[in-house]
Amino acid sequence: MAKRMQRAAGIVATLVALAGCTDAGAEDAKSSASTPTSTASGVVPTPSAEGTSDGAAATLVGNWAASGLEPMVLHVTGLRAEMMGQHHCRGRVTRQDGVQIVRLKCDDGSTDRAVGRVYGLTASTMTIDWEGFGADSMRRVT
Repeated sequence: MAKRMQRAAGIVATLVALAGCTDAGAEDAKSSASTPTSTASGVVPTPSAEGTSDGAAATLVGNWAASGLEPMVLHVTGLRAEMMGQHHCRGRVTRQDGVQIVRLKCDDGSTDRAVGRVYGLTASTMTIDWEGFGADSMRRVT
């Protein structure tokens, strides 16, 4: 319980710090990353080289923050993922056709960020394109 409280306090501090940030850097990171292409079946990501190697799964592990209209933190440990911000969601990270997929289920029933494809993954930035919602550019935080 104490560890969970400490982690929550750290995440809240990160969210407060991000609330004052602008999204200018996130747009630059998103535009430099590979972009998804539309097909009749939906959005198909075109991952960068960093997002396609088998070693990329380890790169996704850690804490990631987005500072858009809804500041949030995505915490990835192994194959588990937890998103905290306006919604609290938990789920798993899987690999499908060489692309990492984040699947979340939110405590309040929100489905905005239920399934997302990771692309443009580097050591410090990534973008998650959420099905039917849009994309979040994220930066690694400690």
